[in-house]
Amino acid sequence: MERPATRCLRGLSYAGVGSVVAIALGAMVLGGFSGDWRPSHFDEWRSIALAERFIQSGALTPETPVGSPNGLARDISDRNRSLGFVAIVAAWLQLAPEPIRLYKGLALLFLLIYGAGVYSLSRKLGTGRWAALFGALTLASLPTDTMLLGPALAVPSSLSLGLLCFALVAHLDLSAKEPAWPRGSIALLVATTGLLAVTYLLNLVVFGALVALDTLCRPALARTHYLRSLAAIGFLGLLILLAREAGSVPDDATGHLGKLLLLDQRWHLVSVITYTVDYMVAPPVLALASVGALLSLRRPSHFWVAATFLGPLAALGGYVAWEKGLLIPYQRLGLYLGMGAALCAALGVQQILVGLRRSGPGSAWIRAVALALLALVVMAWPRPAPPFPRTTRLDRPGPALEVLARRIASSYGPPTTVWAAPGHAMYLEALTGLQIAPSALDALLTGHAPPALDCEAGWDLVVGPCPCPNYTLAFAQSGVPVFVRTEPPVGTRKNRPSRP
Repeated sequence: MERPATRCLRGLSYAGVGSVVAIALGAMVLGGFSGDWRPSHFDEWRSIALAERFIQSGALTPETPVGSPNGLARDISDRNRSLGFVAIVAAWLQLAPEPIRLYKGLALLFLLIYGAGVYSLSRKLGTGRWAALFGALTLASLPTDTMLLGPALAVPSSLSLGLLCFALVAHLDLSAKEPAWPRGSIALLVATTGLLAVTYLLNLVVFGALVALDTLCRPALARTHYLRSLAAIGFLGLLILLAREAGSVPDDATGHLGKLLLLDQRWHLVSVITYTVDYMVAPPVLALASVGALLSLRRPSHFWVAATFLGPLAALGGYVAWEKGLLIPYQRLGLYLGMGAALCAALGVQQILVGLRRSGPGSAWIRAVALALLALVVMAWPRPAPPFPRTTRLDRPGPALEVLARRIASSYGPPTTVWAAPGHAMYLEALTGLQIAPSALDALLTGHAPPALDCEAGWDLVVGPCPCPNYTLAFAQSGVPVFVRTEPPVGTRKNRPSRP
């Protein structure tokens, strides 16, 4: 029997290594920002803008899609399914001391939830603590770019992957302890699936697909009260979702519902990009994950684990071959491939450690050295450059534009509307909370030139050159003029505290 002192020392070692893994995750994923923790992606800025409107109005309501089908209209339709994430960002804006300057802190929180989810799910699958910690560490090797997204961004998909892992933990626990359902697991399942439903609905679909696959491979599950209850709730939720989506486009409900399943609208955005598998997941992790996936195929209860890794690989091949993505857009496959690789890599490392345990005296040191070397290889492996220059850009305003935004925000409030060029639009919308011309935001997403300024459109403020006769110069900041309508501006207010 292990002595209490030995058990305590072992626990401290696990906690210490776990802390090192958490620090390594944050340093490797966010280190590329060189301490600048402002938002770096259109989606982050857009979420802040919507959260500002929620704070100002107190109403979390869907927006009416505007813009082109492959631009802002599609973006708004997607965000209308993620209003719960807007509420989370609103809470961050209210609670964080400098919410814009420290926005990557929210991404770090999501990353740690993701790492904890991979660790917990790996443990539930039967791996030891060291192998599970290794699985969490592999998340640090995942890339982030504009098209792929990734763990360095505070976006709905980043949060949802950790929630998906914890939902699967609850599923495994409840299915194993039927009929004595642990209350903690019930609460975890309700919380995670509920959050997925309002933050990133796609991963609730992925959860249902993995549970269905697990049930097919373990037919006895279909006879449990737990799974029957889950299936009934899932079916009801599906009907509600389909009814809501059909109602959002009543003139073309069938076509709209079909596009929810077969995503080919964004091929024009990625046709010039060839994401390689070794860019999405580092080769050492791919090798270990392949071992873990093959081992999982030997156990029916682990078939779904192999599917989390092999499924995205197959879907990736299908998208490249036929330019169609079933359920998941092509570039987002990397997110699921990374999660599956982390889980399967943990299983692969576990098998290696089990094999080394049989090597005789001194095996503990051999295992420790082997694990340390594998971790160093994963951390030191160079990441290939993204395949398209656009994927490397950072969306950040310059200091002059931030000062301009603070000046506007201190003098004007809702329902003041602003026209600005695309280069300034998304920053001003987020930093001021004011309504920006949709055409400018649409131009950012599609790459098309926005229409010329309509002098009769009634914008309260115009940022930049203004040829319209019914506007007068209000002020200029760092060479950027701001014009105001000759009529009194709407919603004037003074001394609004600045967020940046």
